[in-house]
Amino acid sequence: MKIAIRTVLFHILCILVFALFYFYFQDQFQHQFKDKFDFLDYLLLSTTIQAGVGISDIYPISVYAKLIMIIQQVTLIMTHVFTIYIFTV
Repeated sequence: MKIAIRTVLFHILCILVFALFYFYFQDQFQHQFKDKFDFLDYLLLSTTIQAGVGISDIYPISVYAKLIMIIQQVTLIMTHVFTIYIFTV
C-alpha cells in the first residue's frame, strides 16, 4: 500500500512541477481559443499529459515546449514501467 501512495504522490508532484514549467515558458505555447493564459490552463495541460490523454487547447509552438512535454511523457511511461515491475516482483 505504501508503494501505491508514493506513486500517487509522485504523479501529483509531477503534475504540479510540469505545470510550473509550462507556466514559466508560457510564451512557448499557444492556446486555441484565447490569448490570455493562467496557471489553471497549464495545470489542466499537465494533468491531461500525466493522465495519458494528451488532448488540450494549449499546444507547443517551439522546440523547448515540445521537449518539456516529451520529458513529462517519458517520466509517466517510466513510472508505469517501474510500478508494474515492483508489483510483479
